[in-house]
Amino acid sequence: MRLRFILVCLSILWLIGRRIPSANAQTGSPGQRWTYRLLEGSTFLDDCQICGRPTITRPMRGTFDLTLLEDAGTVARYALSNISFTVGNGTNTQDRIIGEGSYNLISPGPATPFPEMTLQASINDSTNAYVFTIDTNAPVVDRAWPVLQISLIETQQATLSQVYHMDLLAAPLREIWFSTASGLTASKWQSPTNQISSGDFLSDRGRTVRRNTELLRNLGIMPGIPEIGIDAVDIARGGEILFSLNEDVFSETLGPIHHGDLLSDRRGMVKRNQELLAAFKPADAGFDYGLDAVQIMTNGETYFSISTNLVSPQIGMLFRGDILSDQGRLVKSHQQLLSRFKPDIMDHDYGLDALFVWPSGEVWFSTEETFNDAQWGPIQAGDLLSDQGFVVFRNLELTAAFAPVEHLADFGLDALYIVTDAIPPAPAPRIDSIRRASSSGDVSVGWNGSGRVFQVEKAGRATGPFLPSSPILPDLSWVDFGAARTDAEGFYRLRQW
Repeated sequence: MRLRFILVCLSILWLIGRRIPSANAQTGSPGQRWTYRLLEGSTFLDDCQICGRPTITRPMRGTFDLTLLEDAGTVARYALSNISFTVGNGTNTQDRIIGEGSYNLISPGPATPFPEMTLQASINDSTNAYVFTIDTNAPVVDRAWPVLQISLIETQQATLSQVYHMDLLAAPLREIWFSTASGLTASKWQSPTNQISSGDFLSDRGRTVRRNTELLRNLGIMPGIPEIGIDAVDIARGGEILFSLNEDVFSETLGPIHHGDLLSDRRGMVKRNQELLAAFKPADAGFDYGLDAVQIMTNGETYFSISTNLVSPQIGMLFRGDILSDQGRLVKSHQQLLSRFKPDIMDHDYGLDALFVWPSGEVWFSTEETFNDAQWGPIQAGDLLSDQGFVVFRNLELTAAFAPVEHLADFGLDALYIVTDAIPPAPAPRIDSIRRASSSGDVSVGWNGSGRVFQVEKAGRATGPFLPSSPILPDLSWVDFGAARTDAEGFYRLRQW
């Protein structure tokens, strides 16, 4: 059969809704599907009132898809599908929950919107049907969309002796990309490729997004210099990785590169630290104040944090734990970021090492220093936090997929990027090339697009089903190795976020 490879360019566009209370949801076109993941604080509770035994509460993790069916203004209806939860902490017996459900949001005029949720689930492939609905006795927690926090209770008991409860805290995220403050050794890989440095850009799925050498190759740094840790990271349109280094270094093409300079893996220098801070008019305009976190907002404004405090004539003291804007304004102070936490030392700047700002304005971040919290206990510098007052993920959960050999309590969290469906839409990408290498059978796909990250999907027929073929990539090309030798036909399409 004649080998045929067809590339279908399909841009998956997501609409972002208005900022509204947690119960409210985005508006948009029916059929939009977001992939959600359960966060720290999601639990499964096993209660037996007639047994006299203690209630058993275990952590729960997993994913589900949320698809908009209809938005009639006063009622928005969603379908929950592909529910796949795992209950347990890794040492106890793992229970698996699968199923589907519905989520409705009722907006009765000026009153606060309220949710309705129903799940039909199977536990450990049991033939019993478990039905969960909103637990009206549980306290209501207000979360800014798109984060969901809902308490469910089993309403049609499959057994007389047990009643199950679920506490769901979830956000639409596909992957978390990050760097660590200290290196680690991944036991899942063979030496020497299992050595991960603080300069590598990682995915919590257990893979390397970019090696340090790839990030630095266009900076003109002399060969032979040991790997240099990265600090702040963001991804611009077209998959360009923006970052800072955690130490000064000399470039043969750019001259001195300082910790506070914003760099690119493609075009070298983006902005000197002095340019980022120019609008604040610091007294020592030539000093490098560092760059610990960065995010380019959709309007082009740059949010960032510094590693050394500075005095601005128009604002006053700016701290290393503050979120600043290159437009010369204080976006959020370190006190505001931690206002919903209860650290043991209240009036203290714990620094700001990584950040991600959701379209709702909610900030996920990590601190430079550890602290003890009255509710959450010890907070490590590598834990991912929300300014809404909860722990998103512990650091050891972020690194768990690498199965580190080192027995550390915390590897640190120096850079952060969230791959999420909850982003404003981008224009459709344009396919530039598709080439087949006759000798190897490799198929190379190239494209241009204004998305930040991309994924190639593949099907054996034009009608699908299409499944992910590549990882999620900050690239404009990908190679399907040996595809022309193993597949008679191949159809590709491209997703972007």
